[in-house]
Amino acid sequence: MRIADFNFLWLLVLGILLVGCSNEDKTIEQEDSTITLFQLLSPAKTGVDFINRVENQKDFNIFKYRNFYNGGGIAIGDINNDGLADLYFTGNMDANKLYLNKGDMTFEDISESAGITGNKPWSTGVTMVDINSDGLLDIYVSNAGNMKGDNHDNDLYINNGDLTFTEKAAEYNLAKTGFTTHASFFDYDKDGDLDAYILNNSNIPVSSLGYAEQREVRAQDWEGVPDIFKGVGDMLLRNDGGTFTDVSEAAGIYGSLIGFGLGIMVTDINKDLWPDIYVSNDFYERDYLYINQKDGTFKEEIKEWTSHLSLSAMGIDIADLNNDGHSEIFITDMLPEPEQRVKSVMEFDNYNVYKLKQSKDFYQQFIQNTLQLNNGNGTFSEVAYYSGVDATDWSWAGLLFDMDNDGLRDIFITNGINHDLTDLDFVDFFANEIIQNMALTGRKESIDSIIATM
Repeated sequence: MRIADFNFLWLLVLGILLVGCSNEDKTIEQEDSTITLFQLLSPAKTGVDFINRVENQKDFNIFKYRNFYNGGGIAIGDINNDGLADLYFTGNMDANKLYLNKGDMTFEDISESAGITGNKPWSTGVTMVDINSDGLLDIYVSNAGNMKGDNHDNDLYINNGDLTFTEKAAEYNLAKTGFTTHASFFDYDKDGDLDAYILNNSNIPVSSLGYAEQREVRAQDWEGVPDIFKGVGDMLLRNDGGTFTDVSEAAGIYGSLIGFGLGIMVTDINKDLWPDIYVSNDFYERDYLYINQKDGTFKEEIKEWTSHLSLSAMGIDIADLNNDGHSEIFITDMLPEPEQRVKSVMEFDNYNVYKLKQSKDFYQQFIQNTLQLNNGNGTFSEVAYYSGVDATDWSWAGLLFDMDNDGLRDIFITNGINHDLTDLDFVDFFANEIIQNMALTGRKESIDSIIATM
């Protein structure tokens, strides 16, 4: 299901989230004379009052878990086949929520009765998919878990057809322990059932390139890495009659701890009618473009198709922006637009580091959004600067859809960060060794005071 099918609803959800972030209930009034493309509806009108609260804890905060402010995902789909799109929100510290669409842009919270709230902290992505081909959408929830715990397993809620769900991830062999960001379900081998790609992030330190040249070493085979950093790496799971089998290594899928996956899209890149995979990786690891070889395997070809990539690749969307029949690729990053803002945040790269990364096969990466224009000949031209979409600051998800029904797809980008760790004033403040020790071992009050300076 394409989110673009629910354009108005998607923007409504984003508006609700913005309202929910306020500490006070506010009624948003709009003058009758104002004509806008979208209208922001309040939780009082819609019944959607979900808030993803994130609160610092002594042993779990931005200094202990760098994805602390990454937020969660949303799935939109018709769970009861009544023709109305329903909403599922993932919570980091709060329970997940499922809202049933009652029509007229109103929703009912059925989370508890449906049995989908989840019992694990830090849910991230969510996918609605008919995993058992019974005509009903099931819900797969990706969990990053508590960094020190053993509760990272993902959840699979099977739709019972009566607005209730039963969790069966272990039964399907989909309860994979890791720092999962998201999952995509598609039939990569064209055998008639849906297979799964599980996108996992990593918690290894990124302050140096000491883990270079380990792209082909699977996460479980890494040596000298503390258990707290161990994950499982990305996985491709083949659907074998309702049980999923890990075929990652045989299929040519990287599963290393340097895979900092934040986004995944599945589409037919080369128009051979077989699904290909694009994975956007954060930090120094380059993105992956897996071209389907039609024999159960993939070949990673990002360097053959592109000239350069985003450095801190975040969200991804793929669609035909110029209506030439070929799909473009849009990746978000963190480049600010105002000059003052550019000068006030930390540089993630310099020329020497850039050249070092190239020598270690991390490819050519720059701090900017990238818009890969499909040339239709097996190559892309990166045109973000030309198109005016290169700099949108700390960006997360990008959505390509025709929001005004003029026949051309537009771009919507969600951005922002709760506390900016890259601000140079804070970087200078945090350089003090005493401050660093307070952040890592101090009382919660001390940690809160440090975070307040960001």
